[in-house]
Amino acid sequence: MKMKIKPKHFGVTAIVLTIATVSAVSTAQLQPQLKDLQKAQATAFAGPLQTERRFDRLIVKFKDEATTRAGVFDFHAARSQVATLGDSAALKSASISAAGLSYLKSVTSQTHVVVTGQKLSRAELFAVAKQIETDPRVAYAEIDELVHTQSTPNDPFYSGQQWHYQSPTSYPGGANLPAAWDSSTGSGVVVAVIDTGYRPHADLAGNLLPGYNFVPYLRAGDPAIGPDASDPGDWTALAQCLDPTPSSSSWHGTHVAGTIAAVTNNGVGVAGVAFGAKVLPVRVLGACGGNASDIAAGMQWAAGLNVPGVPTNPNKAKVLNLSLGGSGKCLQVFQDAVNAVRAAGSVVVAATGNDPALPVGQPANCTGVIAVTAHTKLGDHASYASIGPGTVISGPGGGPGVSSLAGDGGLVYSTMNAGTRSPGADSYTGYMGTSMATPHVAGVAALLASLQPAITPDALSSILTSSARRPPSGTYCATRTDCGAGLVDAKAAIDRLNSLAPTVAASAGLVGVRTTGSTITFTATATAGIGANTAFSYQWTQVAGPLVTLVGAATATPSFVAPSPGGSYTFKVKVTDGTGLGLSASNQVTVASDTAPILTPIPAQTVVEGGSLSFTALATDAENNPVVFVASGLPAGASMDPATGVFTWTAAGPAKTYTFIITPNDGLLSGSAQTVSIAVTAAPVASGSGGGGSIDWLDLLALLSMAALGLFFGRRQGKRGQNQ
Repeated sequence: MKMKIKPKHFGVTAIVLTIATVSAVSTAQLQPQLKDLQKAQATAFAGPLQTERRFDRLIVKFKDEATTRAGVFDFHAARSQVATLGDSAALKSASISAAGLSYLKSVTSQTHVVVTGQKLSRAELFAVAKQIETDPRVAYAEIDELVHTQSTPNDPFYSGQQWHYQSPTSYPGGANLPAAWDSSTGSGVVVAVIDTGYRPHADLAGNLLPGYNFVPYLRAGDPAIGPDASDPGDWTALAQCLDPTPSSSSWHGTHVAGTIAAVTNNGVGVAGVAFGAKVLPVRVLGACGGNASDIAAGMQWAAGLNVPGVPTNPNKAKVLNLSLGGSGKCLQVFQDAVNAVRAAGSVVVAATGNDPALPVGQPANCTGVIAVTAHTKLGDHASYASIGPGTVISGPGGGPGVSSLAGDGGLVYSTMNAGTRSPGADSYTGYMGTSMATPHVAGVAALLASLQPAITPDALSSILTSSARRPPSGTYCATRTDCGAGLVDAKAAIDRLNSLAPTVAASAGLVGVRTTGSTITFTATATAGIGANTAFSYQWTQVAGPLVTLVGAATATPSFVAPSPGGSYTFKVKVTDGTGLGLSASNQVTVASDTAPILTPIPAQTVVEGGSLSFTALATDAENNPVVFVASGLPAGASMDPATGVFTWTAAGPAKTYTFIITPNDGLLSGSAQTVSIAVTAAPVASGSGGGGSIDWLDLLALLSMAALGLFFGRRQGKRGQNQ
């Protein structure tokens, strides 16, 4: 089956030429305006968007007021309310405790701003808020959102031409993207553009991945052009495709790709819906359209599935955009491809068609496809867009509306090429069509998938439709039931996703450092989202620290034995709800283990009263942490240096036996204490009796006196003998 692109004239003011369906065979869902639009003035921009923004502020409202008995606001009472949050049963989570909660300021006597000790992802902080709300003292807790000019990109055409991205308060048909970009930009998601291929436009190339060409010729009968998905042009000559008029190259795939993920905040050109995502170009359309077999093969290849004779796609797409189609019921080859792609976890988004007289075309009418019709700048149903059974949702497609509202009719502005046949210079232009509406929905699906990578195709469809805005009152689809769920709304879709997803807290039970050799058990506590059930599945993985064996990693309470030496271990738990939507929440917990230091035995010490004593305490530590020595009960006048372990006592005494305690500590754990004994002995005293010993001064004086008397009497005796 061939997919044809063919021009058609509309008798509408300001619309000179459009391309739409005139054949019952097929068409790319595109309607371009060939008249150039004037370029918008560049808009001043306060700074670049942060695709991975982190948060650290919560608003917490307590049920009780922080006031004195006289009813006056009490600053200290407010601080106390916040301080006690960390001690509540609801926050006995190591991950939350690690973040820390501190009081910043108050909005009212009940409502305070709380700051976490570290910045967290939106999902992590949302989980903290939900845990705080389980505290019976708390009325509510929510992220203290940044409010500003709604993340205005600095791309010059964003403000002037890209009405289709704006909030509905500015343009009723806008996709409400500025408010959504603070939560997601599509980072980490691959979107396949299954179309005419791509041009390496400077405002797009940075977000392109290597694709594949399933149309190996420029037009039937031409030489092969190789596997690259670049667009050589799809112009047609007179009557070439059973068409009475020739046509210029549409560069359709490049326009669609730019809507999904044009490089944004580069000060150039346009912005993209999911500018953090990557585009996987798959060329399946040529000069006269494309074969159903090539499109089905391209879909399967994009989703990472095997296609015989084609290299494996290393960049599996989560979202497949098909801005193409044809009349008739869904071919079985399309349905088989859709089924295979969905089974692989990818979602298919396709255009309903550009003929209001025809029902939804294929492959949009295949079961399981998100079929996208189009609406205008003012939210009216686009006059060219197909609707009917199978229509799922509407995206901004531009052009005139059925109701012919005054001021309506803006086009969808995106990346383009100036070549009329072969490629020329980069350019930008406005198109209208369900081809343009479809990438808006595909881009919003990428925003959601970035937040929940395992989300199922059914969940994506459900969230998009349940969050869609009703068409404005007085417009064509306001009271109809065959226009789909309504107008796509990016911010509402993200809010809906967050309300459905579970939240989880993770804790390690006891607070503090664990000893090596002990068993450490974690606990995950999950809370179901709105309408979900509590049949949770758990998966724990280690993300930091020496590798250990985690027992029960698929349960809510895994454990491991802390090896020696000790270390710091971080584990992440992912909880998936039991609804089958693939929605999950993650949190992580960090725990430390340590081996207590061992004190080298200190022998009993002895010192003479009045003397000095010094010795050094020593200890070993398995983790080689510095050890300090804590002494208690030291004798008066004695000291111990905690850092060096040196004990010093000068002028020890009085004489007796002393004991004190030394405890080693490595900063995490204290080792076994030791009692140290010191005996202070009295100085020896000399005695004058018995066999020897020391002679004191009195004894010496007596001896000297006796010797002197003996000498005196001896001399007198000698004189007496001489006189006789």
